[in-house]
Amino acid sequence: GPAGAPNGYGRPDNPTRRLLEAAVGELEGGDCRVFASGQAAITGLLLTVLRPGDTVLLPADGYFPVRAFATDTLEPMGVRVLFVPTVGPYPPLEGVRLVLVETPANPGLDVVDVAALADLAHAAGALLAVDNTTATPLGQRPLELGADLVVASGTKALTGHSDLLLGYLASRSTELIEAVTLWRNATGAVPGAFDAWLAHRSLATMDLRLGRQ
Repeated sequence: GPAGAPNGYGRPDNPTRRLLEAAVGELEGGDCRVFASGQAAITGLLLTVLRPGDTVLLPADGYFPVRAFATDTLEPMGVRVLFVPTVGPYPPLEGVRLVLVETPANPGLDVVDVAALADLAHAAGALLAVDNTTATPLGQRPLELGADLVVASGTKALTGHSDLLLGYLASRSTELIEAVTLWRNATGAVPGAFDAWLAHRSLATMDLRLGRQ
C-alpha cells in the first residue's frame, strides 16, 4: 500500500480493532490494547514489565492459569513470585516491581481496596495492575482509583455471548502502552478483525446483561 498507510499490515494495524480499543478505552478511562484472549493480555503484561531479578506479587486466590504461568515460566526466568490472598494481609512492598490483584477475585469474589493498595504500591515504587474481568468497567474503573494498568478477559462479562475469545489491557501511561503494543505486535497475540467486530457489537448489551446478572 501507499507509504504511511494506517492499515499497512493486518497484525499491527486494523481499523476494526482500533475502534474496539477506542470503545473499551473510553469505558476504562485510558488507552486500550486488545489481545487474542485474557490470558494473552495478562501474560503479555507480565512479560513486558518483569525482568530477571524483579519481584511480582500475585493473588493466591485468583485465576489459576496465571499462578501456573508464574511458577512454570516466570520463576525459571529468574522472577521472584509472591502469592498473597486478595484480602491480604499484604507484606511490605519495597523491592516489588509489580502488584497484580484480581478484584473481585475468581472464583471466591473477594475484594480489595484498590485506592489504598495503589497508595501502598506507589509509595514503595511498585506498579499496580488490576484484573477487572468480573466487575467490568461498568462495575469499577481501577485507573480512576490509582491503578497503573487494567487487564481483563473480554471473553466473559464484557462480551458475554460465548462466541469469541478476547483480552485487553488499558493504562494512562504512554510508556506502558507503547511497551505492551510492541510486545503484542512482536508475538502476534492479536484478535482477528471479525472477533473485534463481534466484541464491539456485544458492548451494546453489556449494561443490560450485567443488570440481569
